[in-house]
Parts: sequence; C-alpha cells; structure tokens
Amino acid sequence: MVHSEQSVTHGPGTALGVDGCTDAVEVGRGGFGVVYRAWQPDFARWVAVKVLAADWHGPSRARFERELRMLGRLSDHPHIVTLHQAGRTAAGNPYLLMAYEEGGSLGDRLRGGAAGDWREAVAGGIAVAGALETAHRAGVLHRDVKPENILISGYGEPKLADFGQARPRSARPTGADGRVTASVLHAAPEVLRGEPPSVPADVYALASTVLHWIRGAPPFAPADGESVESLLCRIAVDPVPDLRPLGVPDGVCAALERALAKDPARRPATAAAFAEELRAAQVATGLPVSPFVLGSPGGDPAGPWPPHPAGEAAPLSLSDRRRAALALSATVTRRPSRVRRHTLTRSLGLLVALATALAAGGSRALPTPAPVELPAQVPFGELELNAESPEQVVAVGNRADRPVRLTGLTLTGPSRSELRIVADGCTTRPLAPGDRCAVRLVAVPRAAGPIRASLELTVDGRRLATPVVGTGRPRSASRDDAPPGPCYADAYQVGASAYGHAGGLRAISVKQYWSPSCRATMAYVWVWKQYRDNAATGGGTWTVDLGVHADRPTPARQRAVGQPYELWTEPYPSAGRCTTATATVTADRSQVATTATTEPWCDR
Repeated sequence: MVHSEQSVTHGPGTALGVDGCTDAVEVGRGGFGVVYRAWQPDFARWVAVKVLAADWHGPSRARFERELRMLGRLSDHPHIVTLHQAGRTAAGNPYLLMAYEEGGSLGDRLRGGAAGDWREAVAGGIAVAGALETAHRAGVLHRDVKPENILISGYGEPKLADFGQARPRSARPTGADGRVTASVLHAAPEVLRGEPPSVPADVYALASTVLHWIRGAPPFAPADGESVESLLCRIAVDPVPDLRPLGVPDGVCAALERALAKDPARRPATAAAFAEELRAAQVATGLPVSPFVLGSPGGDPAGPWPPHPAGEAAPLSLSDRRRAALALSATVTRRPSRVRRHTLTRSLGLLVALATALAAGGSRALPTPAPVELPAQVPFGELELNAESPEQVVAVGNRADRPVRLTGLTLTGPSRSELRIVADGCTTRPLAPGDRCAVRLVAVPRAAGPIRASLELTVDGRRLATPVVGTGRPRSASRDDAPPGPCYADAYQVGASAYGHAGGLRAISVKQYWSPSCRATMAYVWVWKQYRDNAATGGGTWTVDLGVHADRPTPARQRAVGQPYELWTEPYPSAGRCTTATATVTADRSQVATTATTEPWCDR
C-alpha cells in the first residue's frame, strides 16, 4: 500500500467511527483498505488508522489478522512501525491504529526519479536490516520490502511497515491459484518464478530498495511501453546497475551487487550479514558506523535464537566474543530481565562494530564530529495550503576551535519548491569559534500532506543537512465565511490563490473551492482593505464580477455593486472538468479594472 498524502480526496474532518479519533484525512489507499491520518485529542498526537475496506469474511480478514499478530510481536523494535491498538469502527470495519510517521514513505521521497544521498541510504539500509533480522529470528518473512513500505519518522528514522504480506517461514508461498503477491520491481527473481520466499529473498528486496534510494529508480525500472514479460526477463538476466559513476564507493556497490545476485546462494545468508557488509563499507570510507539494532525475537523469550548461518560475516573470533561477553557480564544479574537481555544484545553489537572498525582500519582514528551544530529538525507544524507560513529560524553554531566557512546553502527533497530561504546570515562571512548564525525559512504548501525537505550546507568539504518537516492541510470554506448549504459545508480550497494589484498594492484575491459531496466548484473573491480604503474615499463605489469557467458555455457568475468586500458564486457542477475562477473589480469613478484568474484545477 502506498502511503502518500498527495492523493487526498477528502476534506478535513472525515468521521472514522473510531473512539478518540477526530479530524481524519485519507493518506493512502489500496486493494486492502484505506489509511487515514487522525488526531487523538486525549494524547495530543497524530495517529495512522488503517481501515479494512474489503469483505471482513473474505481473504482480507486473514491478511488483516496476520498483520495484527506480526505487528503485535515486533512493533517494539525502533525501526518497525508501532502498533497502538486494534478494533472495529462504528460501521464494523476492522482497523489498526498505529504511530503516524510524519515523514511519509521512502517511496514518496523517491517518486519522480528523485535520488537520495548514498550515505543516508546505506545508514537507512542498516537500520531496516536490523528490523528485518529481528522479524526473521521471530520466524517471520516480510515478503514485500520496498520503498513504499518504509516510513520515515519525524526524526528522520526509517520504520519498516505493512506486514500484511508477511508469513511464517513455514507457510505456503502462494495462494491456491499460484499467484505471486510480491511487488515485481523489488522482488527476487526466484520469487517471480514462483519459488518459495526465503530470507535471501527478503535480503534481495532490501538491497533493491537501498539501490533505488541511491539511484532514484529501481534496479530494473520498466521502460516506456515495456511489456511485463520483457521486464521479468531483464530482472532474471541483466546485471545490477553500476553505481560507481554516481560517486558511490566500491565497497557499497559490491555489497549491493552481492545481495542482488540472481542465485540466492550467492547472497548474504541473512539481513545481519548484509548489514555487516554495509557497515564495513562505511568504515572503509571513514564514515561513522551506523548502529545495527537487533530486537527480541518474539514468541517464547526463553527459547534459543537460531544459530548464525554458514557464510555470515564474523568480525570477531569465538574467543573474542566470549571475552566480550564476560567483560559485560559483570553488569548483568544471574537471571536478566527481557530489557537487560535486549540491552546486552545491543551492547555486544556495538562492541562487535568497534572491533570490526579497528580490524578494517588498523589504527584509523574515530571520525571527527561535524565542525558545526545544526538543529535536529526544522518543524513547521500544521500549515494551510497556499498560505505563507511564519518564518522559521535555523540556528547554526560553530563548535570548532577555528573559524569555519559555510557554503553551498540549498534546499533539497520532494518539498523544496514549497520552501524559500528568506534570510541567509551564515554564508556571507566566516563563522568564529563558538559563534552562531541563522538562516530563515518560510513554507507555502501547495498540496495536502507532509512537507519533506532538507536544508543542506557545506563546511570543510562535508555536506551537512537538517530535515524540514511539516504538514499542509486544506483550507476549509468556513474559514472564508462560506454561505450555508451542503455544498459549502465540506468544501475546501483547491489550487493556489490568485492575486490582482492596483497602485502597486494587493487589491483582490481569488480562490476556488471544491465540494466532494456535490462534485461542484465555487469561486470566492476577497477585496483587500487597502483597495477599499482608496476606492471608497469621498463615497466611491466599485463593482465585483466573479465567475467559474470551464468547457461549458454557461459559467457560474456572480455580481455585486456598491462597496462589497467579498463574494461567492453558486456551486458549479464541474465533475470531470477543469475550471478556473476569475474576478474583476472595477472602480466606478475611474473605470479602472483589476483582474485576477486562478490556475486551472481539474477533477479527474
């Protein structure tokens, strides 16, 4: 299921019938159901509510119950989406209530061919590998790892989601009709041939996702007009795309190429082994080693974990591992709790990582910290569409013992066109030790959904970034005092406002509003106070003409004479059409006209 608020078709305030949830907005839709973002006033938080849309007694019930069990066992992992509760809506539809990850999905970020930084992709792949290894050790195959099923938290952390395709490792691989359910673009070749899914198949899908993250496209993206048969043939025989010309280090490319081998036996045997190869590549390039977090395997906590398969990377010898365990055992009780076991597992993992780094780099020093300090994120919060936000200040501090020069200040990411740097106090001069500077940003969201971007700068040859987050929400017609009536009740603004100027000042603004229930468009015009003050001097009046135009000969029009300051048209049935709204204000004394027209908006 693709999670993307770009496809919102509901106005604000959809009622879900889930106790404690309000202000629901659709953010994703698939054959299984619909995902909404909803507000929980009791906890002052946004949540994601996945509602089953199919027949509760059909095959979707089994998938829903399977996802509930899987998430219940695994969602305490920091890189698996958190399940809060489950139940049925007032209408009887089953639902899952999960943590809402405001960063959207990795698929959203990569849509349209956008590529990510290879460093970020490798770190994200290691994090998700920890989640995948945890699921595997619990006896669960995910079977559908892909960018759309990796969500990004507000802190920029990846979270593995959508366990609806997951199966116990002993389950049958296909349905009764033999249909393959995995996603073609990231599925292993043997899965597409109908062979049973496996741990190496999940590893392939994760490596395919990491390569997509770096390249901006899947390893074997379909060409225009290409048949499915041709695409499957290329997946089966073509070599993995070489990322080296893009500046990706050889170690990263080699790890991805091994994990994307056509033969499952030639891939890393586990997600943990794949993660270790990526971590070794980080060491080789002088990057900090990303943590590999392994959670509890679920099920019986007293049961043994599966042994390391043959072929898994072993950075420490058995004697070294025993010495490490003994060194840490002094801080653990004779019968450690589950939390202590989890902590011990993480500590051992960090110790192994340190030993691996020393073995690979000899006497290599630990990477130095960044010379400047950036905030963890730049939060814009909830913003109305097409309205400029207040300025957000990004403070940058020099923590080096010498002056530094900041360069290359830029905005990147899917929402970069909706952001603007309005003041740059950082790249105009060197920054003294301990000194601080500030960059000021504004946002003008153009589409409902998450704002996802990064503010990047370069210092001493290192590129640093801080995430910019927020959410655009539709502007309700009630905010502009819409007249009574069912079509106005659920209407919300579509497209950007248009402005007309008189005497160098903003004189009018025009908006289009769309009613989902009536499938109708309404136009609205506001006459700004500075125009009214000038035109009304000495009792002057003006005339307002407002209309909604489409490919029909009779538009909806409204006219007002005197000193009107706002005007609405009647609802204009516009289903399946593209409409524009035009307003003209004419000063009755001078006959000087001011006009503004919105961009076309299409209901298709």
